[in-house]
Amino acid sequence: MPVDPTPPPAPPAIEETQKKTDAPIVDMRDAFARKTPQNEEDLARTRDFILGKIEMIRRDPNMTPAEKAAAIADLQSRR
Repeated sequence: MPVDPTPPPAPPAIEETQKKTDAPIVDMRDAFARKTPQNEEDLARTRDFILGKIEMIRRDPNMTPAEKAAAIADLQSRR
C-alpha cells in the first residue's frame, strides 16, 4: 500500500463571534429550589459525595499541602 506524500488539508478557520442579546437576566433560584426536605438517603449520598471529593483532593499530586488543607476545610464545612 503506497503512502500518500501530500499533507492533509488545513482545518477550516474558527470564527469567534459574540452574540448580543437583549434578553433580561432573571433570578430563577426560587423556581429550582428544593420543594421537600432532604431525607436520610439524600443526606447519606451527599455525605459520601463530599467524602469522595476529600479523598480525591488528598491524592491530587498537583496541589500543594496548603491548597489541599484549604480545599478539605471548605468541603468539611459543607458536611
